[in-house]
Amino acid sequence: MVISEELVTAFSHVLWIGGPPDCGKTTVADILAEKYGLQSYHLDQHEMDHVHRSDPNLHPETFELGKKLKELDELAQLEWLWVKRTPIEMAESAMASWSDRFPLVVEDLLTMPKNCPIIAEGPGFFPEVILPLISNPHQAIWMVPSEAFKRSSHRRRGKGERRAQVLGDPEIAQRNHIERDLLIAERYRRSTCELELPLIVVDGSQSVNEVLAKVEAHFSTYLPPLDNISK
Repeated sequence: MVISEELVTAFSHVLWIGGPPDCGKTTVADILAEKYGLQSYHLDQHEMDHVHRSDPNLHPETFELGKKLKELDELAQLEWLWVKRTPIEMAESAMASWSDRFPLVVEDLLTMPKNCPIIAEGPGFFPEVILPLISNPHQAIWMVPSEAFKRSSHRRRGKGERRAQVLGDPEIAQRNHIERDLLIAERYRRSTCELELPLIVVDGSQSVNEVLAKVEAHFSTYLPPLDNISK
């Protein structure tokens, strides 16, 4: 999509947190939204809405995903999503769909009130997607989990429990899911390193509050004074 100066100006009140699943970005965004009275936007919550709104010419990856899901029953969907494809194929498909959906994210954010900062987080907010939209580097930050943290978080959050009830061999699906997310995390590491952007590695050695403090400090210029919030 073409990013105009007008769009950059229109998004000057948006703060971005990008990163793969299981790095804590949703938790951090929710805490900041509550603490500072921000509007929040979670990419994951808009997936099916984006699928329904997708246009085959403007959002081909998302449109094809929706078409594929309509063709399959629940079991076939789960097998196609998590068993029949390799982790590399799954990662490439997910990243392509997230990038494909970004114009729909822009549409969503433009409908939200402009008199209050927005904190937007999602697994598809890669640096190369977000950078053209920001006027200040302190509008965006990225997070990734270490491999050990990712694996433990995946188990702790009970991801894939629904698949375990349906699939005959859920272990393959679980392994594929984790390996997919680790590949996406590596993409984030590589991109932020090449572009010299801020990256927080979440490995469990720091508490949620310590990670939150880093993000909060990075966004400090854009966050309203707390004494104004309490009044």
